[in-house]
Amino acid sequence: MALQTNYPDNQPAAVAGAQATMVPATIISRTVEGAAIAFGKPVQQGATDKSVAAFTTGKFVGITLLDRSASGLSVSGGQVTGRAVDSFGVGESARVSTKGDIWVVAAVAVAAGDAVYVTPTGTFTNVATSNTAIAGARWDTSTTAAGQLAVVRLG
Repeated sequence: MALQTNYPDNQPAAVAGAQATMVPATIISRTVEGAAIAFGKPVQQGATDKSVAAFTTGKFVGITLLDRSASGLSVSGGQVTGRAVDSFGVGESARVSTKGDIWVVAAVAVAAGDAVYVTPTGTFTNVATSNTAIAGARWDTSTTAAGQLAVVRLG
C-alpha cells in the first residue's frame, strides 16, 4: 500500500465546485441521470422528478458542489457500470447549489459583474450568443484567460 509522503506547502486557493464564500446559499440534493457529473458543473432538470442531468439545453437547475463523500460510481440494475473521479455517478445523490457563490471554470476570460451563460457543452461563459442565460447570476470575480477559476454568484 502506497503512502503519501510529499505534501504541498500551500493549499490551492480554490477548486471547481467549492463554495466560495459564506453568503447564504440554497443547496438541494438531486439524483443524477444519464452520465456522471463532475463538481462545479451546470445541471438541468432530469427526465424524472427530483433528478438532474449534465446541462445541454434544458431547464437550468443549479451547479454541482464539491462533495468529498461522492463515490463517482454509476449504478444500473443494481450493478456498478462505471466510476468517474471527482464526480457524482449515475444514481448518486448530487449536492446542487441554486443560490450562493461557487467556484467554476470559465470557458473564456470573464469580468466581475458580467452576466453568466451556459454553453450547450456545459461550460460557463459571459457570451450570450447561442448560450443559455442563468437568470439572476453574475460573475463575482474575473479571469484573464479561458480555463481559469472564477466565482459565479447565483441568486
